[in-house]
Amino acid sequence: MSKRLERLWPYLTLVGAWALFFWRFAAPPSDRVAYPAGDFTETFGVFRDIVYRALLAGRFPLWADCLWSGYPLHADPQAALFYPPTWLIFLILRVQNWGHFPIEALTAEVALHYLFLSFFLFLFLSSLSLRRSAAVLGAVVFTYGGYLTGSPPLQTATLEVNTWLPLALLFVGKLVQTRQPRHLALTALTLTLSFLAGHPQTFVYIALLVGAYFAFRAHQVGWSLGVFVGWGVALMGLTVGLSAAQLFPSVHFILNSTRASVAFEQAGHGFPFADVLQFFLTGFVSLWQPLYVGLLPLGLTAYACARRSAEIRFWAGTALAALLLSFGTKAVAYDVAYWLIPGYRLFREQERLALVVSVALAVLAAFGAHHMLGSLSRHARWALCRVERAAGVVFLISIGILTVAMFLARMGLDPSDWRKFPERAGVMMFAAGLAWLVLRARMRLPFLRRWWPALCVSVVILDLFAANRPLNVTRAFQPFAPNPLVEPIAATAGFFRVQDDFQLPGHAGCAYGYRAIEGVTPYQIATYKRLLERTPEPLRWAWLGVEYLVSWRAEVWDQSGQSASQVVAQGTVPDSKGNVTTVHRLTHEPRRAWLVHRAEVIADDEALYGRLEEGPGSDAFGMAFVSGAVEVSPGNDRDRVAVTLDAPGHVRLETASEGAAVLVLGEAHFSGWRARVDDQPATLLRVNGALMGVALPAGVHTVEFAYQPLVLFGGGIISALAWLLTLGLLFSNRRFYVA
Repeated sequence: MSKRLERLWPYLTLVGAWALFFWRFAAPPSDRVAYPAGDFTETFGVFRDIVYRALLAGRFPLWADCLWSGYPLHADPQAALFYPPTWLIFLILRVQNWGHFPIEALTAEVALHYLFLSFFLFLFLSSLSLRRSAAVLGAVVFTYGGYLTGSPPLQTATLEVNTWLPLALLFVGKLVQTRQPRHLALTALTLTLSFLAGHPQTFVYIALLVGAYFAFRAHQVGWSLGVFVGWGVALMGLTVGLSAAQLFPSVHFILNSTRASVAFEQAGHGFPFADVLQFFLTGFVSLWQPLYVGLLPLGLTAYACARRSAEIRFWAGTALAALLLSFGTKAVAYDVAYWLIPGYRLFREQERLALVVSVALAVLAAFGAHHMLGSLSRHARWALCRVERAAGVVFLISIGILTVAMFLARMGLDPSDWRKFPERAGVMMFAAGLAWLVLRARMRLPFLRRWWPALCVSVVILDLFAANRPLNVTRAFQPFAPNPLVEPIAATAGFFRVQDDFQLPGHAGCAYGYRAIEGVTPYQIATYKRLLERTPEPLRWAWLGVEYLVSWRAEVWDQSGQSASQVVAQGTVPDSKGNVTTVHRLTHEPRRAWLVHRAEVIADDEALYGRLEEGPGSDAFGMAFVSGAVEVSPGNDRDRVAVTLDAPGHVRLETASEGAAVLVLGEAHFSGWRARVDDQPATLLRVNGALMGVALPAGVHTVEFAYQPLVLFGGGIISALAWLLTLGLLFSNRRFYVA
């Protein structure tokens, strides 16, 4: 084998495995598949499109007006506004003159992250002095195991956060080994990229794992506690500085969102204990199998754990600790972490710790393959014999499970979650049989030792391909195809909003080009969400400027029992309850802003919604509920409000009134908005619980509302300085010696 081919074959193997998993996403239309509708299309695809269109229009997308009656898009981590790979894709689309962000571009983004993740993990495993074939095997196990092929591609940010974990482990290991500032900078850069990808919970798990590995490696080389703390603080500080432009706004937003606090029981949801079956049998106890890494890798892991090695003990302990934590409140480990780890209590769905279990098992499988390829000592042969016998037992059990599955299928019974019990049992038998044969070949057929690495990698690919390729695949489709129900809405000019009673895809307003009062993001401004949930519907429609209602309701009535809408479109397919989707056009005129000459001071939100339950009166625009005293005086019917500019994050109005008033803007209130009256700063008011307003004296005025979040600008300055420092560190060859 030539030296060039010897260097390239691991990457060619990983490219081949990647092509096997993804070629149908780029196949001709008759064979093409896609990820199903859901978060992939409705959140991540839509967010990419909002950002891309805004940049094409020459506007930085800080605020989006197509969801939640106004939304701080830049502060939502899932928007990944500062994630460099996404900007590279934007550049490619711009060069190709795309006017929008196609969903195929997001599919390509996901696919490329899988490929580079496999490369990065191969590099990390190679840095541990493992054989290249063993490193390839470990990279395949994690990249195409049940965890990463389950929900992460649909929750795109989760996948992209994970992509940078192997590089972070690689560089933090080199930092301990070399004590050079450039490796500190490289570690911080990879952690920053991981954070900017947009899933805080997964990033916290990754940061904890990298921190634990840092501590382990530092202990191995004899660092003192003081030296370790010093480097750790430097790494943490540099990472925070590099990510500040996203970190500070996101933390601020989350603290003011519906996710500011999570109850213990809600946060502690995790795997049922029965889900450990996922290690062997897929599709039986769950629609996804995040714990499945393949049966041969499990055997290799068991073989690795039979050896005395500090690195193996670290990864085995990591896998066990993560598994215990992934059970949530069902195991005591979560209670300890809930109280001891800062920020841990903010996250739900502890099943996501399958990430750590999966990567730890992949590393252990690579170690097992590495040692199994070496000469077999007496102890090694004993361990291999036990693993081979265990694989044989699992193979026999899988035959029995398949027999039972076929019997139940003949009786019309299927207890599995996939409703494909015989098929899943067949996959288990297939994987167990191949694993047993491979282990037996290593034990009994020494002449195959040269070909055994290729055999191992091939079996792992076959196993994971059979188990995980059917996940998250559907025939290619257009996520937001032309919809007759939306046509009357799209044809309407001027300002208005739409309320959707869960009849259209999530974020349909952003996709079809209208303003909606709702969304499907996990983060919502807390004050605005309370307005949606607790304000009487007619009042909510008036304050938010709702003109269209897309609903299962056939009729809409006002408080007096009279019809309040005109039906402008109707679906043809009834739902399970016999209702069809109906588009109503409400009879009132939507207002972007209005002047109010009566103000009532409300101490807090509870008092406000208690007051609204009593009824604010027949005129929704006759009273402004404010948290502090304002000066108002009677006006007349000659009040005037004209909108001269209405763009996301920037609204300008001309007003005229003969009395002092409160100008109310029907936009969600959030800190970062600034108000100016006649080009002078003015106090921004929170009006009616969740909207914006400003007090105006009598007369003619120009009022401007602009979203200018200081937390972003402050974070941006810190990030710029941190990037300059990082560039300096990258070109530094200085080495810091440890006493």
